[in-house]
Parts: sequence; structure tokens; C-alpha cells
Amino acid sequence: MTRPNIIKIICHDIGKHLGCYGVKSVNTNSIDSFAKNSILFNNAFATSPGCSPSRAAIATGRYPHNTGVLGLAHAHFGWSLDKKIKHIAKYFSSNDYNSILFGLQHVTYHEETLGFKKIFPERPADHVIKNIEDNIDTILFKKPFYAEVNFFEPHRPFDFGGVKSYRSKGVFIPKYIPNNSNIKKEFEAMQGAIKKMDESVGKIINILKKKGLYENTIIIFTTDHGIPFPRAKGTLYDAGIETGLIISYPKLKIKNKKFNELISNIDILPTLLDLAKIKIPNTIQGKSFYPLIMNKKYIENKHIFAEKTYHDLFDPIRCIRNKNYKLIINFDSDKIIRVPGDAMMGATYLSMLDQIINVRERYELYDIKKDKLEKKNLAKNEKYKNIRQELLKKLSNWMKSTKDPLLSNQIKSPFFIDTLKELKYLT
Repeated sequence: MTRPNIIKIICHDIGKHLGCYGVKSVNTNSIDSFAKNSILFNNAFATSPGCSPSRAAIATGRYPHNTGVLGLAHAHFGWSLDKKIKHIAKYFSSNDYNSILFGLQHVTYHEETLGFKKIFPERPADHVIKNIEDNIDTILFKKPFYAEVNFFEPHRPFDFGGVKSYRSKGVFIPKYIPNNSNIKKEFEAMQGAIKKMDESVGKIINILKKKGLYENTIIIFTTDHGIPFPRAKGTLYDAGIETGLIISYPKLKIKNKKFNELISNIDILPTLLDLAKIKIPNTIQGKSFYPLIMNKKYIENKHIFAEKTYHDLFDPIRCIRNKNYKLIINFDSDKIIRVPGDAMMGATYLSMLDQIINVRERYELYDIKKDKLEKKNLAKNEKYKNIRQELLKKLSNWMKSTKDPLLSNQIKSPFFIDTLKELKYLT
């Protein structure tokens, strides 16, 4: 049996801000068309609202605090994938796949250790597509391949690579964000970056079809976390951890199928291994949802977990979510909802100061079905005491079973540790 090729496409900071998820003001014609011929997941969530930890989780099938990537893996923040942890590229390379990376790599300083046979690091979408076009006929694609395509778009600045603002069908602004002319301009700029990314996804699909590779290629499209705005990226509210997730494999002949089951991004790796008939090692913490899409026996995730330890600053948060409720614990709460530096750019941040300053409590409990924006904290409401205690117990057990280093109070940034070494306090 011919083994499938695999292309995994990850884009920055988009959450579910796509036409196929109901946002009609964006131009995502390519992805929307792709979704109609694919499998779409409505309840897919990241394990982290930060770029590097989330991507590390996708790449390893492990929670961020079990990968070594507890914060940003660039700009000298120091976080990097633990050398003992196997990256997805190594899983496929060790099974006689050519593993190739196009675009941004965001989980380690040492990309040569990841297991890719070839890396094309250029970030702008046009460069990513050109590198694919220039190499599609080379030996890299002559045997089964795992290709990872990481688009920088639509990360801020939204005009990266010469991308222009876009507005045709108006501007959709989520209800947790104020609506004014300056904020509309920010969303127009993001819509332009999304349009550029979408066009690039369409080009990849056309290249595969032109070269006769499409039918035997698994294509997975996903995002690392929510949109780069206050109360979204960098938080464990749904707006911060919701992700698009779409999978196509023409040989399965499954089209326009939608699932509402809870999916965590650590479930992606074991699913791809399952699809490729590669044994799933017990070191992977995620669970394959291949049986789900094949209508076989599947035990749905009753809960998903997410975490934040660092982004650019130490901000330890953990959460548990089921289909009805979410419990968030802010371990070091100073009552301020921390906003990543890039999300502080522009008018939106200043317009939302009243929503992020002096509003955060140590415990947050939300009724997801009744309070989709997670505005009404029920943690102190006696009516919900049993629910709070039940979720707290499950969250605590998860932290213990996964050996969350937060429990040992020993988490220090690599930057801090390096300084201690320089001062000869550590050897």
C-alpha cells in the first residue's frame, strides 16, 4: 500500500477568524473551499495561547510544560525544545519519509536538531510558495514526504512582506473588543494578512494537483492560537486558545464533514502517525482522533487542558475546559490580564484598558454555553461550588500526573539561569 504524503500548514495568530468558521468579512476563499472538501473540527483548542509553546505541543504531542518550551523560543528568551523530546520531523524521517520545512520554525534555537532533511527558512508567504514551487520536482518529493509549511502571516505587523489591508465585506470585530474606526483599521490590516495567507494555501493545493500529488496527500491546516488582540492571544479564554483545524485526505472520500468533539492540539501528531500507519509511542500524551473520522470506536476527550507559564513575562496560568464549563487558575495574579507585547500595538489595546486592568481573580469559572465571552466569573458563586471543586480536582490531578514544574516552584527562565551561571551561582 502506498504511504500517504503529509503537508501540515500552520499559520500564526488567527484562531478561528476564517470564513468557514463564520467570519464572513475575511477573504478566505481558498481555505473555505478546502474545508468543504475536507473534515472540519469546531471545538479544537491549543494547549497554550503563545506561539512557541503551542507549536512545540503540536510537534511533539506533549503538553508545553513537558517539552521544555515554556515561553517564546526566539529573541533571546532562551526556551528551546528539550533534546530528549522527539519532534514530528524525526518521527517521519525515521520511517523513511523526507521531512522538509518551509517558513518559520518557532520551537528551538537549534533547528538542525529537529530532523528535517532540508529547511527553507524564508518567512514571507511569497518566498514560502516560491521555495515549494522550485523544489517540488526535486528528490525531496520523490518518496513519501512530510512537509511542514509555517506562514508568518497574520502575525503583527500585519503589513509584513508588503501585505496590504483588505476590506470588501465589512469588518468583523469580536464582541469582546470595542468597535470604533481605529480598531476597524487594525482588523482591516489583519484581514489583508489573512487574505495573503489564504491565497498561499490555495497555491499549495494547486501545486499538488498539478503535480499529481493531491490524491495521496494528507493536508492539515491549523493555527497556533487565538487572534493577536487583548483578551485573546496570551490568555486562556476561548478567544486565546481556540484554533481552526481542517484535515483533507482525498483517499478517505470524506467531504464537508464537521465534528463537534473536543480536540486538543496534542492530538494532531498521534492522528497523523495513525493515518500514516506508524506506531504511536507511549511518550505521546495526545490521543489519535483517526477512529473518530473513520466512524470507529472513539472515546471523546471529556476535558481539555491549557497552560501559560511565560510569554515575554512570567504569568503562570492553568485551565481545564469541558463542553459546559471552564476553570482558570491564575497562580501569580496581580489582577491584570497580561497582554503580549505585540498585542499592545495599535489602538485596540488602549481602548480595552478598562477590561484588562484590575479585573482578574485567582480563580475564574465560566459557564461556556451561557457566557461565551467569559465575562461572568462564577468561581465565588455557591450555586457552582460542586462544579468548581470537581474541575479543580481534575486540574490538580492533571498537573500532578504530567509533573507540571509549576507545582515544584522551580521554574526559572533560561535567561535568568544563564545569568546565575555567569555570576558563578550555578555550575
